[in-house]
Amino acid sequence: MFSKQCKAHLEDVGETRWQHFKHAMWVSWQLEKAAYAVALHAIAPRWFKTYATDKCKEVLESRKK
Repeated sequence: MFSKQCKAHLEDVGETRWQHFKHAMWVSWQLEKAAYAVALHAIAPRWFKTYATDKCKEVLESRKK
């Protein structure tokens, strides 16, 4: 079902298909929240001053664990 490239990627990141799916969905949700925060920040700059940056850092750090 998965191509050789997909299997190689899962091996590279050291995750099962399910673990990879869960992590990818978590990343998607974190970035979605960050996108909404940035849109609100554009309208009212006093809100969510560092939220998107903090979320991006959190997402990047999550892969290192």
